[in-house]
Amino acid sequence: MRNGSANIVLKTLSEMIERLEDGARLPTVRDLMKKHQVSQATVQEALDHLKSEGLLVSQVGRGTYVTRGGAARAGESSRETGLDSLLILSNASMNERCALVQNYIVEEMSRQDAKVVQISYHHTDHLLEILNSIPDFDAVVLQSHYESIPIRLLHLLQQKAKALVVDGHTVSGVDIDRIGTDWEDALEMALRQLVDLGHRSFGLVSINTMAQPILAARRAFGRHAAIERGRFSFHPPIVLERVQHPSHSVLDAVADTLEPLLSEDGRLPFTALLTLGISDTLGVTQGLQRLGIDWPNDLSVVVLGHRDVPSEHLGVMTIAGSSQRKAAEKLVETIRRRIEQPQLSPQIVYLHCDQVVRGSTAQPKQL
Repeated sequence: MRNGSANIVLKTLSEMIERLEDGARLPTVRDLMKKHQVSQATVQEALDHLKSEGLLVSQVGRGTYVTRGGAARAGESSRETGLDSLLILSNASMNERCALVQNYIVEEMSRQDAKVVQISYHHTDHLLEILNSIPDFDAVVLQSHYESIPIRLLHLLQQKAKALVVDGHTVSGVDIDRIGTDWEDALEMALRQLVDLGHRSFGLVSINTMAQPILAARRAFGRHAAIERGRFSFHPPIVLERVQHPSHSVLDAVADTLEPLLSEDGRLPFTALLTLGISDTLGVTQGLQRLGIDWPNDLSVVVLGHRDVPSEHLGVMTIAGSSQRKAAEKLVETIRRRIEQPQLSPQIVYLHCDQVVRGSTAQPKQL
């Protein structure tokens, strides 16, 4: 039976969950203890109750997240599809989007009594050593968005599992199922909205990576500069040289990289800026503030990212891109398809892109 303090914490958390989006992260246990002046055991009791009701899911070292997945559908038992064990691999510097995808998959598999093992790695050689020492799995999900994957790793994973699906498009020239976002589609969507608002000059800032999806979007932006010459102005793509992964802080890099572009009156050479491959949207806004640039009054900002990842849109940024929830669902669907029909050709699944317009975009000021 819960004590009075646990009931108060439970009521507060229940109300918070009602307001939050699916996949949103809760405050830490320590923060909740401090806010309610209660013990860790009291907070944990309230969290455990909400987890038992299927409203929360926790990942060791990552936090506790809101989940609205509901019960597993009849006829989709993992044991009926031969999916009893799943291995999820991710780079140690993964961003919140990757963590949310993992949370969904773990929750989905746990409902069906499937064993899930998650491994986060820094170096491929170390990962290969670990993989050689653990049993085989029915399926493997390899999360890879902005780093290259050695062929020897893919070869080993294909030997250890009946199904291998890559969460990302960085793999090319190999027969492996892949799930990813067409960032060129998101770019076109964002540019259309900005043009409709009256913008005629555009900038694009991205992380420093050779990942194909990012390179393709940067090239597409460059093509617009050649095609639209005279009608619109496209500044050459801006690369944050010191930022090589979405999870890295960008505050200093944004401020230092954009400062040389400022005119004498403190203006950038474009009225709209798109960010690509950057998860630290707060860092982007803080970097602009350091330069004295206020959005949307001085500059409209659009994030090319994931619509349902709170840290990317902050509840205030216009965002164009895919959904982490749909990515997770497609990963599970593709795994089952591969196990049930191993003879089918590998597929590349492009996630649907959409746009959510918020307060970071507006009509440009008259220059």
